[in-house]
This record gives sequence, structure tokens and C-alpha cells, in this order.
Amino acid sequence: MERYLKGDSKSSCSGKPRFKSLSRYRTFTFAQLKQDCLQGKFIKLPNLGNLKLIKHRSVPDGLKLKTASITRKANGYYLSLSIECENVANGSPDPDWSKTVGVDVGLKDFLTRSKGETVAIPQCYRKTERKLKRLQRRVSRKKKGSNNRKKAVHRLAKQHKKVADTRKDFHFKTSKWLLDNYDVVAHEDLNVRGLANSRLSKSVNDAGWGQFLSILEVKAANAGLWSVAVNPNSTSQTCSNCGANVPKQLSDRWHSRPHCHYEADRDVNAAVNIKTLAEGHPVHQACGELRDGGSKKQEALSIAEA
Repeated sequence: MERYLKGDSKSSCSGKPRFKSLSRYRTFTFAQLKQDCLQGKFIKLPNLGNLKLIKHRSVPDGLKLKTASITRKANGYYLSLSIECENVANGSPDPDWSKTVGVDVGLKDFLTRSKGETVAIPQCYRKTERKLKRLQRRVSRKKKGSNNRKKAVHRLAKQHKKVADTRKDFHFKTSKWLLDNYDVVAHEDLNVRGLANSRLSKSVNDAGWGQFLSILEVKAANAGLWSVAVNPNSTSQTCSNCGANVPKQLSDRWHSRPHCHYEADRDVNAAVNIKTLAEGHPVHQACGELRDGGSKKQEALSIAEA
């Protein structure tokens, strides 16, 4: 009762329920489907009948349709189908550790491999920030409740979705490229939510590390490969050549250890340490978690635009 009246300090349960207008309902789900509901370019849903759709990809034969969810987004309606598969292959029990790479995500470059190669950061939000500000000003100048304001809000939402889709596409392509070339991908087990509340919050959210690591984990599981999360403590401060601690500030981008005559880029040194942590420990003690993918039943999403 007290939380109902006052809410909590984190505002996750902020008191009395608010009025939910029609515009706040964006997704509804059909809990059951007929197995023959998909027929060519149409899908037959309860109470809605036949709906025309554009298939993102076809549903494999022999799989069982479970649920369907319709989501309204800025540029149209999307249909998500959950599918049950009884025979899902588990991850490889004995990966080829010679094909291991350590990656260090950052803000200067999106990621740096332990071999020294880098992937440029796309900065999807910062490149369109001026346009987003201009669209936001147009929304602010419109009268609340007017049709012109609704149109301005819709144009702003479409631009935000374009930024998010561009970032997500980059994450998918980058993770696929890594898994096409390596059997084991080691990365830091980052507290992305905590980093997003720091003074670098805009850059961290623009990079989207959390989404990228989640996509990497799922794609590795589906491909029977490995994604290893290691403890990020001191990966940038430890010398990858001799193991000594070399303190550095965030602005120090070059690692130099005169004692062992080893010099390298700060991110390359960290990537080598991440790879060493993943290779030098047992599976469940690799300073983190080894995700090997695979349960006997797995739900796959088939996205289609209605």
C-alpha cells in the first residue's frame, strides 16, 4: 500500500497506475496459432482474419508455430512468430582454441582485436544529432493535441528508429564477421548499465555495447561456437608481455613497459590480456562465464512486416 501511494526511490514502481491511452499500447500477442495459418503472402489470425505481410524469411519445415505478436513501430506494423524446435544442436564441446580472438570494445574504435586490427565506430547517433535536434524543436513548437504535432512526433520517431536500425545492423554484421573467422570470441564482462550512467553516457549508449554483446552471444550459440566473458579488472593496466601492472589514465592511449621493452596501443594490450584470460583458465573459471549455447527447445523469431 505504501509503494502504491508513494512509489519507490528508483521510480521502477512509481506509485499509482497512470492512465494508459490508446497510443501506449503497441504490442499484443496471440497465445495460440493454427499450424496452417501461414499461406503464401497472408497469415490468418484469430479475430483479424487474413492479413497481408512481407516475409523477412520463410519458416523452416517441421517446426511448430507457438505464438504471434504484432508490434506497432514508427514505420509500420511488425509480426513476430515464435517457433518451437525439438532438435537444437548444442555448442561444440571441444572448440578449436587456436582460432581464439580477444576483443576490446571502446569509444575510440568500436572494437580492437588481439591481433591489432580495429573496427571503426559508426557513431550512428552523433552523425544525426543535428537533424534530431531540429525535428525535436519542430515538435516543441507545435500545439499539444494538434494534428501537426502528431505528424512532427511521427517524423521524429521515424528518424530515431532509423538510427537504432543502423546501429543494430552494424552489430549484426560485426558479430557475424567475428564468428565467421574465429571459433572462440573473448570479450570483457562489462557493466554497460553502470557505464551508461557515467560522464561518457552519450558515447556509451551510441556505441551500444550491451546490444552487440547480446547479439554476439546468441549468434555464437546458434552457430555452435563460443563466446567467453572475462573479468574486465586490470585488463588495460596489466602488461600483456610480462604481466606487470602499468597504471594509466583514461587519456593515456599508449601502453609502454620499458622493463620488458614492450610497447603497444592501449586497446591492443587489453585485447591480448582478454584472450589470455579466456585461454588460460578452465571453462567455468575464465574470470567470467562461458556461454556455449543450446537448450533442447529454442524459440526462433521470424520477423515480418505487415
